Amino acid sequence: MACVNVCPTGIDIRDGQQLECITCALCIDACDDVMEKIGKPRGLIDYLALSDEEAETHGATPKPVWRHVFRPRTMMYIGLWSLVGIGLLVALIVRPDIDMTVAPVRNPIYVTLSDGTIRNTYDVRLRNKHGDDRKFDISVSGDPSLAILLEGREGNSVVVPANETLLQRVYVTAPAGSEPAKSDRTEIILSVEDKVGEEQVHTSTVFNGKAQ
Repeated sequence: MACVNVCPTGIDIRDGQQLECITCALCIDACDDVMEKIGKPRGLIDYLALSDEEAETHGATPKPVWRHVFRPRTMMYIGLWSLVGIGLLVALIVRPDIDMTVAPVRNPIYVTLSDGTIRNTYDVRLRNKHGDDRKFDISVSGDPSLAILLEGREGNSVVVPANETLLQRVYVTAPAGSEPAKSDRTEIILSVEDKVGEEQVHTSTVFNGKAQ
């Protein structure tokens, strides 16, 4: 009775598998201790699959442990999770070491400066996935009259710390009378170049002018 009295839920394990069992294994330990003291084999009480319990009841031999582990369903799960792991590893290997996102500031859509220049504003997020600080050059293309200016910076370069993201406000201007200044929408491309690794990324966006 020692193996019965130790159960914290008060169930009688001689009644078989029960919902109240919390699998604490105190009954197994108590039973093994008693069997060892009286010189009997350990394992009278042990973990057992429900299918094996029914087989033993009818005198059949329980399945080996490996047959419980290596079932078609578990092998399918192992295969699927392996594919997921391989996919994540490939994505990590082939990912670009620099990245950028561009969000046009639309309040207001554009600003007319005192000399008639049209200016658009963009919030550019620069991601440096390298293990050291990198100097990025930001440029604009789409029309030769367009110019770019970085807020709080001299020139078109910015240093992004290692493994960090930097938010940089960027101004793109078009001279008065130029095609982008007169057009409602002009497709442009903002580019970032890593001056050390010579990597480049590009993002398309729109320059809004004063439509005639």
